[in-house]
Amino acid sequence: MVERFNGRVAREVLGINIAGHADLKFLLNGVTQAYNRGRQRVLQATTPRQKVEKRIGLIPSLANLLYRPAAPDDLMAQVDDVRD
Repeated sequence: MVERFNGRVAREVLGINIAGHADLKFLLNGVTQAYNRGRQRVLQATTPRQKVEKRIGLIPSLANLLYRPAAPDDLMAQVDDVRD
């Protein structure tokens, strides 16, 4: 899975000129979010996010109680600003 993600980052991010570290962080967060919401053949056509949610449902102690994901629209708007 990591190799697939690294390949996607190489294809989609390395060609974009980025002004600074903060912009790179927003862009990589957006790529990560998009990747985790996309179906993967190796996961039997489910998304990484669905697999994690299912696993946490089976073993609730795996959940990080402090984790608060960004709202998808907020993050993607910031990514669009970086790309423009």
